[in-house]
Amino acid sequence: MSTNKSGKIRIYIYVLLTIAGCVLACSSIIPNDYIKLIVVMGTLCVGLYGIMRGLSNTGTPSEEEVLEKK
Repeated sequence: MSTNKSGKIRIYIYVLLTIAGCVLACSSIIPNDYIKLIVVMGTLCVGLYGIMRGLSNTGTPSEEEVLEKK
């Protein structure tokens, strides 16, 4: 159970990171366009990768045990 809650917290962190990347893309905090592109693409790639990785683990240990018993 603790890994499931930890996984949800990680997904929320990656979602916030993705939102921060979108905010940086639309704001003028970073004046140089090329540095902004690198920072935004980095945050979006890491955020989307983390979200996909967190959501890819759909099975719970109890479901796996039930499938093994059958």
